[in-house]
Amino acid sequence: MKVLIGIVLAAGKGKRLHPLTETRSKVLLPILGQPIIYRHIDLMKKLGVEKVVVVVSHFREKVIEVVKDIANDIGVDVDFVDQKEELGTGDAVKVVLRKYEDDAVISYGDTYIQPTKILPSLIDVVKRRDNYIVGVEVDNVSRYGKLVVDGDRVLSVIEKPSEGGRGLINAGIYVIKSSVLKLVEEIALSPRREYELTDLIYIANKKGYTFRFIKIENEWWQDIGYPWDLLKSIKLELSSIKSRVIKGEIEHGVTIKGAIVIDEGAIVKGSTYIEGPVYIGRDAVIGPNSYLRPYTSIERESHIGFSVEVKESILLEKTHAAHLTYIGDSVIGENTNLGAGTIIANLRFDEKTVKVSVDGIRIDTGRRKMGAIIGGYVKTGINVSIMPGVKIGSYSIIYPGVTVYRDVPPNTTVDRDWI
Repeated sequence: MKVLIGIVLAAGKGKRLHPLTETRSKVLLPILGQPIIYRHIDLMKKLGVEKVVVVVSHFREKVIEVVKDIANDIGVDVDFVDQKEELGTGDAVKVVLRKYEDDAVISYGDTYIQPTKILPSLIDVVKRRDNYIVGVEVDNVSRYGKLVVDGDRVLSVIEKPSEGGRGLINAGIYVIKSSVLKLVEEIALSPRREYELTDLIYIANKKGYTFRFIKIENEWWQDIGYPWDLLKSIKLELSSIKSRVIKGEIEHGVTIKGAIVIDEGAIVKGSTYIEGPVYIGRDAVIGPNSYLRPYTSIERESHIGFSVEVKESILLEKTHAAHLTYIGDSVIGENTNLGAGTIIANLRFDEKTVKVSVDGIRIDTGRRKMGAIIGGYVKTGINVSIMPGVKIGSYSIIYPGVTVYRDVPPNTTVDRDWI
């Protein structure tokens, strides 16, 4: 039997995730203390691949550094190949095939997965070495690659079909024999000006090969195409935690209800009230007198201070909200400082779902409650108010007393005249 390698695609820019991806690769966004790509490397290790080959481009050096640390931590051999141009997933695999000609497990390294849940189904498929694609059922297929199936066979994949509705979509995990993988050279440029790996399935069927699918549960997977998808992923991961894991310090007078993970070096100070599930990262400081509500994730070395309330939000590394602040349904980038009295609104007066601008197009988040998306290295002055769905670009400064009604580009200083 041929050698089996893992291929993790990690080259994309993740433009729809701006401002979060202005300062890091999409695959390095954290889920409870670990970058998204960690789960993909871990899955490959558990599947017993000989080597994991990671395709890199955007923030190349940092991705390589982090992946090497992950590989050393879990004990797997890794290699890296460069995708010079943004020409799609099919092109990314072509780049790998210039160096390797093995059977492969392929995964999109920018999706949230639960490896231990997916593993049992994939192990059987890997042992058989047939051609498989992993599918998941969603309520609206129009955002994804819809699987066209006949029984358990996959005939083709339609990328972002015009008609929505419930259906089975591509979850971005494949098992493909080397004889079929070589057919990526026959993939033509798509209308999106990319070489789509999913076109390989149609080509393979035409040449007499068979692709089948295995279906995984919806809560084991989440595409992270938009910033609010990161909130969904955090919620899925926290929902899987049923107990308390406390490695840090809890001072007297702290109230904790529900599941919680408090990582090493973290301190929860007196009179803090926590409703789980909640994650508190390594060396973070919470309190005194803070309020953390369910599905909140505070990443390492961040500080939530006096009279700060955080609801269903994620604060990335080394971000500070020291006092008198409300953060609701928001994603806050790394090394950001929210001045005293910063309030992030998360609900419209008319209670309609919140829309966010992405590449100049207003996208409905589907969320009635949605706060702000703030990039890395942002500073807000005292008494700043931020309206629902607003994005603030990285390295921006918001002057005291400003109410932010519209998106702020990166590297922008906002005073009362700017508004």
